[in-house]
Amino acid sequence: MAKLSIAISDELLEKINARGNSRSRVIQRDLDRYYDLLERALKRAKLSVKEACLIADVLNGTVIDARTAGMLWAEIEDGIELEGYDEKWGVDGQALVEKLKNLNELQAMAIIDAAERFWASCESSKETERESLEEKIARFFCIRD
Repeated sequence: MAKLSIAISDELLEKINARGNSRSRVIQRDLDRYYDLLERALKRAKLSVKEACLIADVLNGTVIDARTAGMLWAEIEDGIELEGYDEKWGVDGQALVEKLKNLNELQAMAIIDAAERFWASCESSKETERESLEEKIARFFCIRD
């Protein structure tokens, strides 16, 4: 098991301390739970690969936190209306926005997390082919077509 040194805000430290005596165990347990919940929520979102590509494209460089995750649909709607991402990816933009409006906050956060992980992985990768891009998107967004 790796040992890490991290900086945590006082507010977050208070939440960790309230959950047990061993900070290390609490952080490990809670992150494990959170990541498992994100994966489950992502699978329940039932995105197509093209929809996930559009979302990842729109979210490139965007910062969305848990407080604003429920507004994911608005971010995507703006990308469609202002930049034509629906045409670029061959997606029914209005149907995607409606699908996103019906997600709960955890599902929206899971989609945001998948896009962030995808872009973080691209920083160390030079893949440029569309097919490999879509395969990678499918993997990060847990899409099994």
